[in-house]
Amino acid sequence: MSTVQELSALHRRYADLSHLFRSAWTFHQFLQSLAKSAIYGTATDLAADFQSLYSELKEVSEKLSAAESERVRTRLDAIESRLGILVAALAVEDNRLPPQALRQFFQRVKQYDEKILTQLVKFYLYAHPADWPPDRLDKVDFLLTRLSGEEDERSGRLALRDRKHLGEIYRGLWALAGAGSPSVEEVRQRRDAIEAVRQEALAVEDLDQLNDRGLIRRYRDLKHGLGVLFFEPELLVAVLETNLVFKGRVQRLYKQEEQRIVDEYQRVFELEREVPVDVQLDQELMQFRQDVERFEQELQRDDVRLEHLAQIRQWVRSLVPRLTAAMDSGHGAEEEAAKTLTGAIRRVEVDTGEVMMLTRPSRYQELLAEPFQRLVAVLLDEDPEQRPEILVLKPSIFPLRIEPREVVACRRLHSKELCDRDLELFLCEAAALRILLNEEAQEITDILDETSVTGDAPIFDRARQAASAANEFMWRFHHLLAEALTGAAVEDGRELQLLQMRLMRDYAGLWLLAYKPLMPRRPMMPA
Repeated sequence: MSTVQELSALHRRYADLSHLFRSAWTFHQFLQSLAKSAIYGTATDLAADFQSLYSELKEVSEKLSAAESERVRTRLDAIESRLGILVAALAVEDNRLPPQALRQFFQRVKQYDEKILTQLVKFYLYAHPADWPPDRLDKVDFLLTRLSGEEDERSGRLALRDRKHLGEIYRGLWALAGAGSPSVEEVRQRRDAIEAVRQEALAVEDLDQLNDRGLIRRYRDLKHGLGVLFFEPELLVAVLETNLVFKGRVQRLYKQEEQRIVDEYQRVFELEREVPVDVQLDQELMQFRQDVERFEQELQRDDVRLEHLAQIRQWVRSLVPRLTAAMDSGHGAEEEAAKTLTGAIRRVEVDTGEVMMLTRPSRYQELLAEPFQRLVAVLLDEDPEQRPEILVLKPSIFPLRIEPREVVACRRLHSKELCDRDLELFLCEAAALRILLNEEAQEITDILDETSVTGDAPIFDRARQAASAANEFMWRFHHLLAEALTGAAVEDGRELQLLQMRLMRDYAGLWLLAYKPLMPRRPMMPA
């Protein structure tokens, strides 16, 4: 007869093998789904082997008694051996799986089960208890961040969800890691280093600053240096909180600059069509187009890599001046003709009130007066002989994000040129309105107190007024576009449609920010 201790040991061993089986089966199913999604290669189908093992385990569970103990021990030895072979085969396949493929898969799968994510992390601990190269740690890092984070209902920011429940999961993973207990001082030092990076991330004001400081790379290196200590519960909480801060910060900074970034590389494409290029420049432009294509694919997947974004920005800074110089040298004759056409433009003192009343009173005079005045002042301060396509790329003009047609409209208003002054004034007003929309969206985004949730700050009322104006301007664009197309003015129609789409995009962004606090919120779930 077996002793009580021997029976207890058999039950524990059976339970341990069952846990290992469950995590290995989950990982096998994940690899099969990954292969079916066409994200990454093919995976060996081991379903028949797992089914056979499951039947064995089920039979053993029915014979965990004193009379069967020796026979059960022998069968558990065989099951453990076969299961070890399956785990090793899955580990080999996982070694070929890059972290990016795992991220892509779960970004496509919007609904995910906490238990599945936990089992996948457990598989890594079972298969590689003491071996944590950077790629493997990156995969576990992603899975645990996906498992642990949620968007706060009130602030909209990413944060750890149910800490008590997560703490139980983290302690279970740490026990599974089987590592010795680190000293209190070592944990404190490593936690302080992680939290210092988190505070530095919160202080970053733009993507260029984030990239120039190499903050993400430094943080990644810091995590990679943890090894198995990554799973120590106190350090794991610090890591995951910092991950969510980084994710939220990058998303916010990117949203602030998203259109500027897209506009920048679109300018390169526009300039490329207008200038002759040499062999070297042509090769660089080809590489630039490939990088932009990769970036836009990442954008569609909501998986933009900061290093790729920085590469795009560096390309733009390198290519725009060279293409601009090529355009200037390649259009000498055109520039002479432009001088004749622009010679009639009067350089006058900027008087916004006079400009806005040139053709009709504007119901939005008060709302648009300040951005309109800035727009006109900066444009009329530039060389009137400068081509609008080049002018809008100048550092003093580019932040306004205006189009060449709007430069033309402003110049026409201040010249004796015969034109539809009502149209030109409207286009200038629309440009000023876009400036206002973007500035107010930025002001709302920068609010960090409770008024960002309640909408009590004065900016929200001003933003709703601007959104109301934008709605009317959209209808005016619609009417003008219909007139242009009816009159077969195709080129005018294209320009108006571009300006309409620019306004629509900025209007939509501000509308969501301005009216979100007024939308009904789901009730908070009781604790």
